[in-house]
Amino acid sequence: MGMFGRAICGAKAGAVAAAGVALSFFVLDLIQFQPLATAGALSGAAFGPTAGVELDLTSVSGVIAGLATAFRIATFTVVHFLMFSLVGISASLIFDWRQPVGLRPVLVVAALCAAAFSGTIAMSGSVVALEYLGPSALIAASFLAGVLLCGYLRLAAMPEPEETPTD
Repeated sequence: MGMFGRAICGAKAGAVAAAGVALSFFVLDLIQFQPLATAGALSGAAFGPTAGVELDLTSVSGVIAGLATAFRIATFTVVHFLMFSLVGISASLIFDWRQPVGLRPVLVVAALCAAAFSGTIAMSGSVVALEYLGPSALIAASFLAGVLLCGYLRLAAMPEPEETPTD
């Protein structure tokens, strides 16, 4: 597989890892009966608050606040997937995934995921997201992303099984 093919595979692996992390936080938020609470808090930290306007679908300002929140969450989701895709591309080019991998690539990719998240938050100039998640959730999410990303890259690099003709 050439460099371009490896990069495409890495972007796909990053998308899988991003989806896994987003889904895990969504499930945790559902358990607490606050769907999209994490996404809303992180998008608010990254792009700024909605100026104290409450979500109330019976008023125009409430509808506008709802649309603004939905736009922020959608924008943060796109940035989230792009950052994980960049991590996936980096990981696909750094390691040889045709050979069995140990824990080292998972830890390196988890560190890259944590650095990507921290970099995204640092670019926004807000530390609220780091305070909201806390270090344990950041480490757990980064490790989950590392496992998903490395697992996808390893599976994608494995050769296809040869088909045996049946007579």
